[in-house]
Amino acid sequence: FINFCVLANTIVMFLELQCLGSVANESLGSETDTGWSKVADILRIFEFTFAAIFLLDLVLQVYAFRLPFFNSKFNVIDAVVVVITSLEVFVLAPLASSVGNVSVVRLLRLLKMTRAIKAARTFKTAEGLRVLV
Repeated sequence: FINFCVLANTIVMFLELQCLGSVANESLGSETDTGWSKVADILRIFEFTFAAIFLLDLVLQVYAFRLPFFNSKFNVIDAVVVVITSLEVFVLAPLASSVGNVSVVRLLRLLKMTRAIKAARTFKTAEGLRVLV
């Protein structure tokens, strides 16, 4: 289930980047209304949902495995990404709407890709992709 969520979240992130680019082009007058501005609210709902799922997954894993969970470097990276993502989605995004654009946080979202790498490592059917990762 989590691997499916990671892949779906990756697709949503790509769609969100496309949406942000289209909205920026519309604001600059480069493009007419492409419809992406209407999709932004739906993408935010998906982002909130995935962040909640990943945070719940992290809490359950830490509860189940306790301190040995942090023996794996990938688990530590995963935990850091989930905490940063949760802070961004649940704390900084609501603040950004009232304070302004928090562009540094957007750069931290690139760390979410480590979840996709973790998912690729676990797929037994994607041996060629695992070699790349």
